[in-house]
Amino acid sequence: MKILITGGRSASALKLLKAFANDKVVLADYGEMPSIVTPHYHFISLGERNDDIIAHNLLNHCLDEVVDAVLPLHHFELEEIAKSAVLFEEFNIKVLMPDTDQIIHLK
Repeated sequence: MKILITGGRSASALKLLKAFANDKVVLADYGEMPSIVTPHYHFISLGERNDDIIAHNLLNHCLDEVVDAVLPLHHFELEEIAKSAVLFEEFNIKVLMPDTDQIIHLK
């Protein structure tokens, strides 16, 4: 399975790599990202944050990366992704929700 995890530069996202040890992982975040590529994971930029198109932006990146699931970690993504879960599922992309302690709260 291939999974896109947002908040890709965070400790929460990096800890999740262990949970998905048998999967390919795309670590995604807003702004500039490291250009590290390993057999198990790589980083991508989601561009600049735009709260008006969060779900649309994530869906486009999920389709571009041909992922099977998305795990949003940023607090501002959760409601938008939850509202759009049916749309993601229409494209065969499962929406995973993080545990409360994994959610990233930005100021």
